Amino acid sequence: MIQTHTLNNGLTIMMERLPYLRSASIGVFVKAGSIMEEADQNGLSHFIEHMAFKGTQTRSTRQIAEEIDLIGGNVNAATSKMATSYFARTTDKELRKALDLLGDMMVHPRETEADFEKERQVILQEIAMEADDPQDLVFNLAHKGLYGEQTLSRTILGSREAISGYTLDDLKRFRHQFYRPGNAVLSVAGRFDPEQFIHWAQEAFADWAGDKRIPSPRNSILEGNTLLTLDKDVEQAHLNLTYEGLPSLHDDRHALTAFATAFGGGVSSRLFQKVREENGLVYNIYAAPSFYPDCGEMTIYAACAPGKVSQVLDIIKQEAELAIARGITRQEFLQTMAQLRTSFVLGMESAYQRMASMGINMLLHERVIEPRETLALLRKVNLKAVNRVAGQVLSGQPKLAVVGKKISKRMAKEGLNGQA
Repeated sequence: MIQTHTLNNGLTIMMERLPYLRSASIGVFVKAGSIMEEADQNGLSHFIEHMAFKGTQTRSTRQIAEEIDLIGGNVNAATSKMATSYFARTTDKELRKALDLLGDMMVHPRETEADFEKERQVILQEIAMEADDPQDLVFNLAHKGLYGEQTLSRTILGSREAISGYTLDDLKRFRHQFYRPGNAVLSVAGRFDPEQFIHWAQEAFADWAGDKRIPSPRNSILEGNTLLTLDKDVEQAHLNLTYEGLPSLHDDRHALTAFATAFGGGVSSRLFQKVREENGLVYNIYAAPSFYPDCGEMTIYAACAPGKVSQVLDIIKQEAELAIARGITRQEFLQTMAQLRTSFVLGMESAYQRMASMGINMLLHERVIEPRETLALLRKVNLKAVNRVAGQVLSGQPKLAVVGKKISKRMAKEGLNGQA
């Protein structure tokens, strides 16, 4: 059973005791991701995450590294569009040490010009690597077409120009704006005593102030048919065909996940079998939904020879029209739902997954979602609902992004235009 507690400074604690384990996972989730950034802040959420391990007012970079090794588990961080997370996986005996370390990193960061410049160079290298990855490029390009100037169009890393221009004061202002207990959630799952953990957390985060929760900016998918292309000297063309999906708490979200899985979620899916196995046009193709608080997407991604893009798109269109007209079969539905339920149950056997799920749900939706609630919703999904949602989503006007060698000229020859 999930328990909640709010510290005097406004920090929400999510707790799930799993006494049969000898380990525990904890995480601090801060509502600071690229969706929260203004245009002149893009990339700062990720920049702060990089700085987190550079030392605190009482711990040097080396001391943090040594403590991580002594804990014997795993301590790391990650930035997404929605949030930045700092987490640790360790034994129950080392839980307090891990909590104290995360608390110190959040509350007492040491941010020096020297470390700032070092991490700037590291991030610039990351941006260069992303610019060489056509799959990353096509997803970023797709979001530009989907959201225009809205905050979901912002990349997590930020641009080379933006990162090169930031000062340490810019980073400190961003931290002051977003890194506050009211805008964060502390989550723990595994073997621990809840009352003791609350006491430890009160000590670890005692100096953290600011109880205001910052609302997420609203985003919506732009209307109209959009094509964006980006010329890149790569062997294959990478395409992203994206339909408007559903928000993260929509009643039909599990039905959409089920359809996307049957349509393009694995090697037995319709798209994989039709486009790769029967026609040999791609090495990789898949469909997957993405859910955000106010909107969502269903994306079909494929990589193929530049001269095969139109052929691949034609088959995808044919399969989409067939799905609208007839839906998926009962056999496909039963196979997909068994796969989704099994995947969820196996995932919930991980203390880390349970901890992360609690933390992000409370941070973004301010509600407790018990694993049994999700499992019950999965069991309620029926074939009629899946096919109804499939028809609704696929009947919309998709947006297409393509990255490839001389792809703009090639697409123009085929009557399609839209260079980024």
